[in-house]
Amino acid sequence: MTQALRFAIIQLCAMMMAALMVSVFKWPALHWAILVALLSLFGALRWHDGKWWRFIHLAFPFLLLLGFHFSIDPLWYLAALLLCWMIFGGVLRNRVPLYLSNARALERLAEQVPKGARLLDLGAGTGTVLAWFVHHRPDVQVDGIEFSWLPWLLGRIRLANSKAGWRHGDAFAADLALYDVVYAYLSPEPMSLLWTKAQKEMRPGSLLISNSFDIPNVPPERVCNIGDWKGSRLLVWKI
Repeated sequence: MTQALRFAIIQLCAMMMAALMVSVFKWPALHWAILVALLSLFGALRWHDGKWWRFIHLAFPFLLLLGFHFSIDPLWYLAALLLCWMIFGGVLRNRVPLYLSNARALERLAEQVPKGARLLDLGAGTGTVLAWFVHHRPDVQVDGIEFSWLPWLLGRIRLANSKAGWRHGDAFAADLALYDVVYAYLSPEPMSLLWTKAQKEMRPGSLLISNSFDIPNVPPERVCNIGDWKGSRLLVWKI
């Protein structure tokens, strides 16, 4: 069951239970929202993986109440949905949100990339990694692939006058055999799938580098601390 479907089921059950209690005790709408938030929070604690779902469950009934109170045009909801899909489409496909690599991470990454290598950034966001390498490591040939439309469009504009390769598509459809280094800043969910794909496609001696996220049961060859406020690390596997 997907996390989005769990969210819908938990919210629906919480709303039905809260509506029943409100009808019995004649509570106002605010009490309904509070009750829905508490019930759905309990559901999130038991059935959701990420902690961020708890905050979404807590906020959702109050946002819904505000929407009814201010009589917001439904077209605004449609616009917000389309905007979220354009930015976070990768979450629905591979459970990969939009993460952007910071300058410290890029400096540490550059230390791991051999001279003259060919590098692929999987889930390349707005092209931050590629733009940095074009400017600081012109000896490296860089390509990137991004699924979400708005980040991809921003990356295309950003990299328009560079030699970086920039594609729209599913990161897991890319051919990894062409690259000396594959860099991924994804999420915990697809890392096992990425490792299986890397073992099948990447050449012996090539490097798979993950920002922050481990591959379950596969210790990295080395770990490079980035030194940022998040305590991020680069994890390096040699194929």
